[in-house]
Amino acid sequence: MIDQSQVLITLPDGVFMEGHFKTKHSLKIESSINGTLLSKQKVILESNSVFNGDLICSELVLSGKFSGNIFCTGKVQVKQGCQISGRVYTYRFENDEMTNLDCIISVPDTNTINRIKEIIDGIDVDQKLSSDPNLPSLIKIYEDNLAAKEKVKLPELVKEQAKPIPIPSGIPTGATNGVHTNGVSK
Repeated sequence: MIDQSQVLITLPDGVFMEGHFKTKHSLKIESSINGTLLSKQKVILESNSVFNGDLICSELVLSGKFSGNIFCTGKVQVKQGCQISGRVYTYRFENDEMTNLDCIISVPDTNTINRIKEIIDGIDVDQKLSSDPNLPSLIKIYEDNLAAKEKVKLPELVKEQAKPIPIPSGIPTGATNGVHTNGVSK
């Protein structure tokens, strides 16, 4: 029997996929995807990949462009040149230098991650993802049980009027560069 954790499906460059996908295998994506993807294993988004939507997996390595929500029960590893826009819910987050991150990263507690792992392990990959009741419950658990929740909306910043800097007479400062208000240099 084949060890499912050792199977790697590759979606090569030049492929565009749209919709809801569910697999028990690891995926290496070199193409474009719009939609929702659930993998019980590792997902690798190569540098030429573009993903728009929701991604649920046990481990993620990102090198391409991602826009949407990431729900990961293990580690999200962001490689140089990667771009992320959206929200990342993960147990561990690691990023290289020279990444473009426009996202909020939330780390749920260990009990929450364990509950989510149990649900993912019990998912039937032969059932349509769009009608699978586990998908909304997974997302709700992530959102409801974060270690750091957004509880209060931050107040808007109030801009104060600029106040003039007092200059002692006859003493040049860096702001005046040695020039007095009458324009004569000292």
